[in-house]
Amino acid sequence: MAILAILFLFVIRKKHLQRLKKMPVRLLGGFIVYLLVNSLLFGRIETDWVVLKKILLSMGLVLLYVPIDGFKKIYKALIFSSLAAILFSTIKLVMVVNQTENFQFLDSAMIIEAVLIDRIYLGLLCVLSILASYQSIQGTYHPDNRYYVANIILNVLFVLLIVSRISIIVLIIIFLLSFFYKKKRLPQLFFVTGGFLLVIVLIFILNNDLRKQIFYSNAQQNKGLIENTLAAEPRAVIWDCAHKVSKMEGTFLKGQGFTHTNTEMLLCYEATLKDERKKTWFLSQKYNTHNQFIDFYLASGIVGILLFLGSIIILFIRNRKEYLPSALLVTLICFALVENLFHRQIGAYYVGVIFIVLLIAEATKETKEQIDFKT
Repeated sequence: MAILAILFLFVIRKKHLQRLKKMPVRLLGGFIVYLLVNSLLFGRIETDWVVLKKILLSMGLVLLYVPIDGFKKIYKALIFSSLAAILFSTIKLVMVVNQTENFQFLDSAMIIEAVLIDRIYLGLLCVLSILASYQSIQGTYHPDNRYYVANIILNVLFVLLIVSRISIIVLIIIFLLSFFYKKKRLPQLFFVTGGFLLVIVLIFILNNDLRKQIFYSNAQQNKGLIENTLAAEPRAVIWDCAHKVSKMEGTFLKGQGFTHTNTEMLLCYEATLKDERKKTWFLSQKYNTHNQFIDFYLASGIVGILLFLGSIIILFIRNRKEYLPSALLVTLICFALVENLFHRQIGAYYVGVIFIVLLIAEATKETKEQIDFKT
């Protein structure tokens, strides 16, 4: 980041700064300013700084990449990053398996120990790598196409291996989304996409462990899917407590602040959970809201969440005719629905990369429109 900040001063041009005048960027900027002012006015800037600095880091990354005009370097960075993470995690997993006498395929504890970063963020990286590879495939034959297809297959199989539920769901959604966009490359990937879905179905049917991981069928016997899921999924408890925090005085207008929200969540776990073992686990893990939209609302009130949602909605409206921006927004929304991305530095980086690609796509589209108009 320091090197990028120094180089930024030598490459930035006036035309690049015009990109910062876009409505989505203005809303995001207004959102950040509001968060800072809100924290200052209500005396929680010091306690909330741990989260605020990650949000600033994400937007700072976007600012530093304003001069970039093309996608190739970003695509390569995503692809090689995911390959490195997959290679490291696979080697570590093999080492863990060799040290374990009773090995069970798709054992969550074993996979968690082996992967480079949390599964949800590793899954997000794989999804971004898949999108980068998909977008890089040329419509006509090119020898590099096979490498991009191979990377897609490898990342899909790795997502299945680590049983990242949200990543599997997002992959299915973005693959289905691709059929609504007329691309020359789509016929090339029709068979590949169908093969992915077939592999997912076959693994699901043949592998009992995967079914248990996805549907919590081992949580309680003789109960239905919904009851099992609610009993085993921590977010059922987390979001119930978040709903209770939302009813606290002052939440709607000024919010509770990021740190105070987490404190209230812990108090809720202690007061509502009857099972001592489960209560101890929740308190030791210090679970946050696990939903970025809920977190912004509880922390900053209605104005904060409206500014953030406004930028997402405008980005979607402006880019709805393009596949990559739409798929990136779907990915961002889905992961933000189950995780507080800005509470982790790696999450802030990923959000920054997504906004960078969206910003470059917006600038590229505008340049193309100007060329077409002059022609």
